[in-house]
Amino acid sequence: ISSETARKQLQKIYLSSEIRRTLHCGCVFDKLNQVFPNLCSNGRVSETGKSKKVIWASLMPSNIFAKSLSCWNKTTCGSRAGKKVKKSQCCSEVSPNFKTRESDMHNIFPMIEEPVISVETNNFYGLWEYRYCKKKGTLRKEISGNTSRAYLYMSFQYKIPLQESLESSFRKWHFEDPPDEWEQKRNDLIEIVQGN
Repeated sequence: ISSETARKQLQKIYLSSEIRRTLHCGCVFDKLNQVFPNLCSNGRVSETGKSKKVIWASLMPSNIFAKSLSCWNKTTCGSRAGKKVKKSQCCSEVSPNFKTRESDMHNIFPMIEEPVISVETNNFYGLWEYRYCKKKGTLRKEISGNTSRAYLYMSFQYKIPLQESLESSFRKWHFEDPPDEWEQKRNDLIEIVQGN
């Protein structure tokens, strides 16, 4: 399954379940993937008042889930026609392992799109969304468990080592915020499509 197909399938899961909120700030989005920042959990009106787009992005970014892959660490693709090829693009073309990790729906969530996205430099993908939260930069308690379980799943599934302090925090968040009804339903629906 390709990353693009996985994201389309996940969007269908959310829309058919009538769950239309982004991960970090709980901002409402519509069928056209438009997000209105004034419709966020504990939200605030954005400075421009303009709508944003939702993207379906990996919570654990590729610079973490791919760093053990040879395509990420070597210049496998090099440059083409004098242009440097991004590591994620290269890995997507040459590594089945990368494609599997990139398209794993258990790690993909709706987030507000930022005009310039650099997955390879962000530690926690999508954190720019917090500018639309009432408490900027604070992980909402009701998603701390969701976040931890996505990271712990990726770590276990693909044997990705996590720093001991980070893993400890994730385990703590897991117990403080157990899975709610939507998270369990999301998991079951992904299992139907993805098989795990």
